[in-house]
Order: sequence, then structure tokens, then C-alpha cells
Amino acid sequence: MASSLKLAATCGLAALALSACGSASKPVAGSSGAAGASHSRGVIDDPRGSHVACLRADHLAVAEVGQDAMQIGTSPSGPTVAFAPTPGAAQALQIDGQVQGGEVIGSAVLYPHAAPDSELQQVEACLAQGVKG
Repeated sequence: MASSLKLAATCGLAALALSACGSASKPVAGSSGAAGASHSRGVIDDPRGSHVACLRADHLAVAEVGQDAMQIGTSPSGPTVAFAPTPGAAQALQIDGQVQGGEVIGSAVLYPHAAPDSELQQVEACLAQGVKG
């Protein structure tokens, strides 16, 4: 009887040990423990990065405004650029008439205001970098 008790106890421990192998609690989807999630808050891609660098390389004064716009030169005469989430979204805004006076270049909407043509050519060239089609 003692040997069957030992056998039962050994089997019970083995079953417990095997059931714990490979088990891990899975985090709730979207939580900070989810696969690929960092330990900080989400990071939003800034669409202005390379465009700002290009404009500054062309010696234009650029101020980043909010999370998705920039002012080139001084307002109200300098051009303003606002970014839509995608090129298609920018085109939809233009088709819907929501960006009157704006020129769509990729996902950017350029409002020229009273900027001289030479400055607008530099801005358009920088905004066109990386635009396909």
C-alpha cells in the first residue's frame, strides 16, 4: 500500500510539473504586455521628419505646428503644410473641397498663401521627396 501511495504521489507531482510546462499568462490584447508593445506609451509616426530636414537644408525657416503641420517662414504670408494620414485621405479632402487653395503632394496639403514662387518651388520639391506616382 505504501508503494502505491508513493506511486500516486509521484504521478500527481509529475502531472502537475508537466501541466505547468510552457504555460504563460497571455497579456490582454492592446495592453503594454502585448507582443511588440514597448514599455512606454505608443509612438505616433511624425510625417514631417524628412521634409523638415530638407526645408532646413534649403535654408528655409520651419516651425512644427501641432502633431501634423508645419509653418514655413512667418504667418500669414509663409506657406503652411498640413499632413493627412495617407495620400488617399489628402486627395479625398481635395475632392470634397475641404482644402480649398491647398495643393496635395502625397499626404501633404500645401497652402501657399503669399509665398514667392521660388520659395514654393523649394517647398514642393521637399514635399515631393518619397512620393510615388
